[in-house]
This record gives sequence, C-alpha cells and structure tokens, in this order.
Amino acid sequence: MEAFEHIAIALAQMILIAACSPLVTGVIQKLKARLQCRSGASVVQPYHDLMKLLRKGTVQSDTASGMFRVLPALVLAATLVAATLVPAVWVPEDRAAAQLPLGDAIVLTGLLALARFLTAIGALDAGGAFGGMGASREMTVGVLVEPVLMLVVFSVALAGGTTDLGRLATHRLAVPSFHAPDLLALLAMLVLLLAETGRIPVDNPDTHLELTMLHEGMLLEHSGPGLACMVLAGHLKQLVMISLVAAIFLPIGLATQLAPYAIALALAAFAAKVLVLSVFLALVESSYAKLRFFRLPQFLGVGFVTGFLALSLRIL
Repeated sequence: MEAFEHIAIALAQMILIAACSPLVTGVIQKLKARLQCRSGASVVQPYHDLMKLLRKGTVQSDTASGMFRVLPALVLAATLVAATLVPAVWVPEDRAAAQLPLGDAIVLTGLLALARFLTAIGALDAGGAFGGMGASREMTVGVLVEPVLMLVVFSVALAGGTTDLGRLATHRLAVPSFHAPDLLALLAMLVLLLAETGRIPVDNPDTHLELTMLHEGMLLEHSGPGLACMVLAGHLKQLVMISLVAAIFLPIGLATQLAPYAIALALAAFAAKVLVLSVFLALVESSYAKLRFFRLPQFLGVGFVTGFLALSLRIL
C-alpha cells in the first residue's frame, strides 16, 4: 500500500479518536455517578463544555508572554499527532511495507512527553502560584511514569521484534496467549493508565483544590478557546492511552482490510474495549481515595517494578 494511503487511514483514525474522546470522558463520569448512587450529567456534557469555552473570550495574565496564547494549540497538535500513531481500528496486513513510522511506540512516548512539557511551560509562563505548583507536580509524576511506559514498550517489543504498534498488534493477534511477562506488562500499563489520564488515586480530575490537583492546576490561567484546546487535549490523551492498551494487549477485532464488514466489526470491537477500560477507570476512582502526593512514588513504583520484571523475564 502506498505511503499516502497509510497517512490517510492514520488521519481517519485520528479524527475518530478526537471525535470520540469527549464522549469517553462523559461515559466515565456517568459510570462514576451511577456507582455513587447519583444520576450524573449527560454523557455528551463534555461536548457542551467545549462549545461553551469556544464561545468565551480570553483573559491573559499581564506577566504572560506572547507564547502563552500559542501553547494550547501546540499541546493539542502534539496530542493529535500522537493519536495518528495508535492502531485503533485498522492495521495493514503487511505493516513492514509502510515506509513511514506511522505507529512507532517510541515516537508516541516522545509526543506525549512533549505535550506534558508544553503544558507545564504554559503554566509557568503565566506566573501564577497554582500553575507553578501544578507544573512542578506534573513533571514529577512524568519522571515516574515515562520510564514505566518505556519498560512496557521494550518488553512487548522484545516479543514482537519491533516497536511499531501495528506490527505488535498483529503479533498479538497471531499469538493470543498470555504469559507471565505479558500479565506483568499489562499490570504496569494499567497503573500507567491511571497516572497518565489524571485519575484517582494519582490525581482527581473533578477537583479544583490547590492542595490536591496536578493537571487541573496547570489549566487555571487558561480561558476561552485556549482552555478548550487544553481540555480537548486532555480528553484526547485519555483515549490515546486507552487505545494504546487495547492495541498492545487486546487487539481483537482490528481490521486488516478495508472491507465494510471488517471496518464495522473493528469499530464495534473498539467501542467494546474502550467501554471495558472506561469501566475499569470508573471502578478504581469510585473505590479508592486520592493518595497524598508524597505517597505517589510508592504507588507508581508498583508499575515500575512490574514493568522491569516483565522486561527481565523477556530477556531471560
């Protein structure tokens, strides 16, 4: 298949992930409300929130530089590019024929780190105390979670012989059995999923208390369309991480050809996998309290240890 066709399909999957990401957040919020015996807002409420922010004006700190207005768009752009790398619905039968790195896990890790860095720079540029506090905490968490992601990537790459996510998904389809390294890598990835999506026990996406928030603290200085870009990037990153877990460990249903029935089956399978992982996030958030910040290294250390063990067992 020609390179431009790979690019077109990657862009189509990116549009799918971007369009569905607020809905996934709405579903998680609805599930949490039901688990807490509340009715909760509609699952489409995040879409209404984004539209409301797009209609509002922008208020900027006097100490912020001209870069402050551009940073939200850059964060969203980095996250959108990351979304093109995850095989959410379709993966070619001969992935080796692709001439472009449309799915490299290391590139994906770098793009997510870039989005985190730009978000922290925007919080520091505004000169607010809460933004600086949130940026400091977020970068500390990033130092703890990014090595876990790399350990998981290297573990599955040793089994699949590549860091290309499409070929890793194809390898998992060919070898569906789970061994000890796979289970350990999956556990590490679930811990990483909680941290990267800003969920309890690592962070609380529903609070604005300055002593508890991490990611939300970096958004306080943004407003209007800029805040809409940051919020959409948060929704998008959440679905990218969910899709990454599904692609590496649960690639069942991925289409290998562009037949209508194969695409329809892949979309149904993608929705089912996202729903299962959304239920997981909602259950964890409703079952545990947020950890104190200084206890986060212990919790995230579980992911590091399991990821390291998964890699060690692959090598041995």
